[in-house]
Amino acid sequence: MTEGVLRDLLERCSAEHPDAWEDFAARVKTRGRTVLGAFEKLKRADREDIMADALKNLMSAVRRDQIRGRSNAEIDGYVCRSVRNQALNFLRDHGRRRGAGESSLDEHGDFEVSHTVADDYPSQEAMAIVAEQLARADKLLQSWSAEDRYLFIAKLSGVQAEVVQASLRRPPYKTYLALATIDTRYHRLRGQMMRYIREP
Repeated sequence: MTEGVLRDLLERCSAEHPDAWEDFAARVKTRGRTVLGAFEKLKRADREDIMADALKNLMSAVRRDQIRGRSNAEIDGYVCRSVRNQALNFLRDHGRRRGAGESSLDEHGDFEVSHTVADDYPSQEAMAIVAEQLARADKLLQSWSAEDRYLFIAKLSGVQAEVVQASLRRPPYKTYLALATIDTRYHRLRGQMMRYIREP
């Protein structure tokens, strides 16, 4: 993907250009499917609801100019975090409803009591652990330099080292790193992140 194409897309959406929102929605859904793939217990209908709510929130963020990243990796990271947070919010809310004994309608229109789906979702304790790890990850991420934050998010999102190198050469970074250094630094940062979120 050409660097800066996502920022251009956001600007076209803000200007209400024809087909811009359709393109944006398609990209969000593509990334959303990847993010939600980590939540194996989610049902298809739940995934659709989460994506719809995440897309609505992202469209609002675009219109309010709340997505500040300039690079593809920064904007893609914002989208992925939004979808992931929406999924976590859904699971937390579902856990609270189950705890209160609320029943729901299944796909056939019959009532299913809450305990029959208890195993379909992570426990509240597991969700609390995930939320704590995400908070720790964000704290560490914010402690890094802007260059390291960009490099880590870009590589984590699958951006090629050559694209990362070119982006780092331009403002606001104006930094040159050899391709081998980019990969080495990413693995170092990833290792640091994994150790930090696993600390007791």
